[in-house]
Amino acid sequence: MADVAALMREALAHEAEGRGDEARALYEQVVAADAGHPGALLKLGLLARAARRGNEAEGLLLRAIDAARGRGASPLAARLALTELRCESMPADALAWTSLGATLMEIELASAAARDVRPAPIERALAAFERAVALAPRSPSALAQLAMAARYACRWDRGAECVRALAELAVDPALPLPVSPVMAAVLIEDPALQSRAIADFSTQALPAAVTRPPAVLGQRGSRLRVGYVSADFHEHATAHLAAGLFEHHDRTRVTTFAYALDRDDRSAMRRRLVAAFDGWRDCAQADDAAVARAIADDDLDVLVDLKGHTQDARPGILAKRPAPVQIHYLGFPGTLAYAAIDAQVADAIVVPPGEEIHYREAILRLPHCYQANDRGRPLPPAAARRNVGLPDDAIVLVSFNQAYKLDRRFVALWLDALADHARAVLWLTVPHAVAREAILSEAAARGVAAHRIVFAPVARQSDHLARLRCADLALDVLPYGSHTTGSDALWCGVPLLTLTGRTFAGRVGTSLVTAAGLPQLATSTIDDYRATLQRLLRDREELAQHRAHLERERYELPLFDTARFTRDFETMLGAAVNRR
Repeated sequence: MADVAALMREALAHEAEGRGDEARALYEQVVAADAGHPGALLKLGLLARAARRGNEAEGLLLRAIDAARGRGASPLAARLALTELRCESMPADALAWTSLGATLMEIELASAAARDVRPAPIERALAAFERAVALAPRSPSALAQLAMAARYACRWDRGAECVRALAELAVDPALPLPVSPVMAAVLIEDPALQSRAIADFSTQALPAAVTRPPAVLGQRGSRLRVGYVSADFHEHATAHLAAGLFEHHDRTRVTTFAYALDRDDRSAMRRRLVAAFDGWRDCAQADDAAVARAIADDDLDVLVDLKGHTQDARPGILAKRPAPVQIHYLGFPGTLAYAAIDAQVADAIVVPPGEEIHYREAILRLPHCYQANDRGRPLPPAAARRNVGLPDDAIVLVSFNQAYKLDRRFVALWLDALADHARAVLWLTVPHAVAREAILSEAAARGVAAHRIVFAPVARQSDHLARLRCADLALDVLPYGSHTTGSDALWCGVPLLTLTGRTFAGRVGTSLVTAAGLPQLATSTIDDYRATLQRLLRDREELAQHRAHLERERYELPLFDTARFTRDFETMLGAAVNRR
């Protein structure tokens, strides 16, 4: 008879080394020997979830929950470190419910429309997270997952309750606060608490980093050898922003390498990116150790991580220290607080002088906006308003931020503005039916007719930019504001009204409008934001002037001067390497 415990230990070791296929085979052997083994079922479910096989993952996790229930007190994770966060003493069934909820959210985000007669995945995810929180009310992971799902559903009160509960856990400095998914930590508006939550996650959940970089560098002359590692080298927001940066690198000063952790989507963007680098490495099928060896073999001066704590990140590569200097850029709006990262790219607005205390890595500041922008991106003619569901004579207020970024303070403020200005409409991209219903309910309570809320579907990039040019004013939010969506609006000639927040994620809008020559649209209080919105709705001439500025100066603005940005970026990289 198979030694189930030995198989589980071996599988866990393979998984820790990034060898998922070998781990999966061993977990399947466990299930073959013990069909109701909850730990193996849980791990198979998590691996299926990581591979984007959502329906398979859901079935396996439900089997794990049933198996654990059938075995009474026998834990899913006892002595085998099966939790996604090693520091959490989450009860086994709470872990399984949390994992099930996360799987259902991924199904929901992949397709907002339910494909069967059961409740929509987001509603089932909320129910699963509620079960997890009921079982583990002091679990940061369960609270964070529920907070994110509630915000996706625009159930703002429940989301706020969970974020407050996370803050209350921080009263005890001895209690680890590893918020996962880490994006939920970005919703925490206190910068010190946000930093602590991210640091606890990095310390407890990520692979331990090699403490010393390689001691000897190869001889290469004066050209800087720079690598970029990402799982977003395809049709993705990161690629839309950074493609021009990669293309504009001065090949007399810099040799560039890409380490692509994603599969080829055969898009025009993928082909463009492949052509932009001196060396291209397809690493999707390689384990962490193999990718790290490939990076080390390329003898880099600096490795730029473009993922951070976002989906499909592979920190195990960074942990092996394949480059002497490793920095984070663009992917995650805040500290990574990870020993494998030496520095983070910012500017003086997103990380003002004095705020370095909330970062565990050095801050490298660019002279203008930290965010790259590609002046080679499409700029199609504006779509006809009637073709995108908008009235021809309305003032169109747009917020194309993802639903989880929407915040009741701002939605209420926007709706009150609509109530005061009969010719205005609010244009949102909210794919989740439950979220749309919540927004329409809020509108009705504030006397705004449903037809004045227009919901935009997901669109291809070129179609998205064409329709965006129909808007009159883009609206930013806190605590996690417009990033790529803000750049898209400004590129399309749509001014962005923003409110400067307390953290990196809430200051990007201010950085964008400043680099676009419209600093007057960065407000400092919610009352100023409200008053500015009301003034702009009354004064269409001022709105027209802002648009004219963006259209006239587009190619002269620091925000869209990709060549100058790239020179500044190269200078920053050189300084980071030389000061190590």
